[in-house]
Amino acid sequence: MDFGLTGIVLIVGVVVAVVAVSLVALAGRRGGELKPPVPSLHSAADVEQEVLRLLRQEKTIHAIKVLRQHTRLGLKEAKDLVEDVAAGRRRLTDHPAFAGLRPSLPRRGTADLAGRVRNLVAEGHREQAIYLVRGETGMGQDEAELFVNSLTTA
Repeated sequence: MDFGLTGIVLIVGVVVAVVAVSLVALAGRRGGELKPPVPSLHSAADVEQEVLRLLRQEKTIHAIKVLRQHTRLGLKEAKDLVEDVAAGRRRLTDHPAFAGLRPSLPRRGTADLAGRVRNLVAEGHREQAIYLVRGETGMGQDEAELFVNSLTTA
């Protein structure tokens, strides 16, 4: 096969054009999916408002990300909670993970975490105590359960 100089120039031109079109298409696709900056949220109401705004825009993944950044929930827990909120099954701020974000949360007579955990467990709210520990310390589920158990077993 002898393409000659004209054939080679034509083939190189087609290859360059295909690569250029591909790069432009890729750059356009990336430009449309820029992640919005995560706002600085200071209260449970701020987090709830931001999550609801993202859900109205059908940005569920971003809503889950915002929730995880402000509550330290795991991926599955945050996803389930966002889905419950989107379906209207619960309010976001009713979740125990928001205990650390609520400035108005009653401290039940003591300001330290251990005292609040003991009070919650004594009132029969062991799971809420675990969520409180996770939210305020960043511990995982197993670590928080161990912490709660160490405070409440005598």
